[in-house]
Amino acid sequence: MSVTPPPVHVPRPYALPRTALAARVECPMPDGATIVAWTYAPEGTLDAPGTPFGLDLTVPPVLMLHGNGEEHGIFGPVIDAVCESGRAVIAVDSRAQGASTRGAATPLTYELMAADAIEACARLGVPQVHVLGFSDGGILGLLLARDWGAHVLSLTALGANLTPEGLPREDTDWMAYAAAENRRWAAEGEEGVTLEDGTPVPSPAEAAQTAELLQLMVDNPHIDAASLAGVSCPVTVMVGEFDEILPEETDRIVAAIPGARKVVEPGVDHNLPKMAPAAVARELLACVARNDARHPARQIHMPEGLASCRIPLSGLWTEKLDELYRHVDADPGTSGWVQDVWPPVGMAGRLLAEGIFWGVFDASDVRDGSPREGAALLGAVAVDHDADMGDGSAPGHGTGLGGPSWEPLGEKDVASWHLLAADPAARGRHVSDALLATGVLAARELGARRVRINTSVANVPANALYASRGFTRHRPVWLPYPGLPLPGWSNLWELRL
Repeated sequence: MSVTPPPVHVPRPYALPRTALAARVECPMPDGATIVAWTYAPEGTLDAPGTPFGLDLTVPPVLMLHGNGEEHGIFGPVIDAVCESGRAVIAVDSRAQGASTRGAATPLTYELMAADAIEACARLGVPQVHVLGFSDGGILGLLLARDWGAHVLSLTALGANLTPEGLPREDTDWMAYAAAENRRWAAEGEEGVTLEDGTPVPSPAEAAQTAELLQLMVDNPHIDAASLAGVSCPVTVMVGEFDEILPEETDRIVAAIPGARKVVEPGVDHNLPKMAPAAVARELLACVARNDARHPARQIHMPEGLASCRIPLSGLWTEKLDELYRHVDADPGTSGWVQDVWPPVGMAGRLLAEGIFWGVFDASDVRDGSPREGAALLGAVAVDHDADMGDGSAPGHGTGLGGPSWEPLGEKDVASWHLLAADPAARGRHVSDALLATGVLAARELGARRVRINTSVANVPANALYASRGFTRHRPVWLPYPGLPLPGWSNLWELRL
């Protein structure tokens, strides 16, 4: 062997999950990378309609993100503890690590990896998660809580840092040296080399990947502590007593996030998931409990003080519908609707002309099945038999009459809801419940046996509403809406009438 090998890292052994794997899901990315997500579910949960991939949205899962150069299995006992508590886990192998591939993106950044985690959740149809991140994964957790805040219910960050200066200088100097040595081996090294004790030396290709991951920690992250002031979910920042993260760096993170808790686990170093999994599980479940936003089943009913009826074809109702959707488009929530993009210009008027639009009003504004002319339109939904959802041109695509895992039904047996929206100005009046009751009434008038609807996985309130009102969730389909700031995956929901 003519070339000196680079430093060889032998990872500390760790216990893999005992919980049975519910699903392994590949998430293709635009640059050619494949991000692999693994789901684990409480005992007895099936990968079936209602719980696709073993995920029940009435109990939001925990998203787990591992450290640099690792894979999701390092959380083994923690995964088991979460599933034993009755909650599912999504564990993602970060880009260029574990089973996930590198792709062509340049450069490799934490922001890119955070976007990968969001896309993995979208592929699984999950709008809300509790986050557990270790080391690099803790950095990703901070970015998600800051930039994807409506979707993050809690964050437990283990051994995270805001900048490279949050580590001792000797650590970053060693990482820079090891990165350089791995780059040298990538250029000059040989395949199949072992050390004198038999330890295998990484191949040149593996060394190139190791060098890039080490350099990532030398140069990044660069998170402004002040930018974390808007994080509103419960946060626990946990470190080991002998953690490599400088104590003042941990204190900066805790001070930057309103209400954040600091936990120092005695007797352990940076490798918390491997050395103290029981303590990690304890703190994670305690943090989850601070915002345990479950969605228990409730019946669909018309709330007191509200009423619904068909929207008349004549009068100013087209203008009122357009005004309703302008209010929704302008709302800073998670619907993702954009003025003149969704709903498209003229769509509401066309559906109204077909006589299929129903509205929700103050009960005092409805007489003899019609709204008075000056009534305020609090919400609206169009209902017909047009249940097409996707055109079958991409994997996972289906239609409302024959989507993945759906019972084949005739066109007249299925009702579909379109442009369901409540005016944000009426928030707190349970207009969404009134719209569900209205949609059910309209579907029954059509003689339908099922209601089927799709909604973006990014729309937190809509998905929570359907999850808590007896709808069955089927596997998401690829159904992008050009021009909307939404992921391409849509959840498919079905209600038996």
